[in-house]
Amino acid sequence: MTNKEISGQFSSLAKLMDIHGENTFKAKSYTNAAFAIGKLPFEIEEVGIEALEDQYGIGKGIINSVLEMMDDGELAALQEIKSKTPDGVIELLSIRGIGPKKIGQLWKELEIDSPGALLYACTENRLTALKGFGVKTQDTFQEKLEHYFSNKGSLLWSQAEELVPSIREMLKSLF
Repeated sequence: MTNKEISGQFSSLAKLMDIHGENTFKAKSYTNAAFAIGKLPFEIEEVGIEALEDQYGIGKGIINSVLEMMDDGELAALQEIKSKTPDGVIELLSIRGIGPKKIGQLWKELEIDSPGALLYACTENRLTALKGFGVKTQDTFQEKLEHYFSNKGSLLWSQAEELVPSIREMLKSLF
C-alpha cells in the first residue's frame, strides 16, 4: 500500500468524521497524519513501519492504524463510517469548495444527500435559510455544482494517459 493510499484513507476518515460531527480532535489528528504521511520522503512499505516512530504528528495510534491498513486494505473505522453515510454525501466531498462541515449541516438540516439535491436546493434558494449560508455561499455552491456536472465523466490527460497501454494492446489483438 502506497503512502498516497494511506494518506487518502486518513483524509477520508477525517472528513467523514467532520460530516457526522464526531470528535473534532480525533478528526484533526487523522488530518495531520494524512498530511504527514503524504509528505514523507520514503515509502512506508519499502522502509518499514519503524520509520514512522520518529516522524512528527505520527503517534502509536496512527502507526497501529497504518498497520491495520497494510494488513486489511482499509481501516475498520473508515468502513464503519462509510456504511452510515449515503453515497451521495460521500460524492459531495469530491466537489471542490464544499467542505465536510457544510456538507454535514446540509445533510442534517435540509436532508440533502446528493449533488443533484444540493443543486436543486440552490435553485430553489433554500440554503440561505440556514445559519452560516448566505446568498454568496449559495451562488458559489451552485457554480461549483454546475461545473461538477458539466465535467462529470471527463478524464484529465494524466488519467487518460494511464489507459493508453491497455487500449493499445486491445487494438493490437483485434487487428
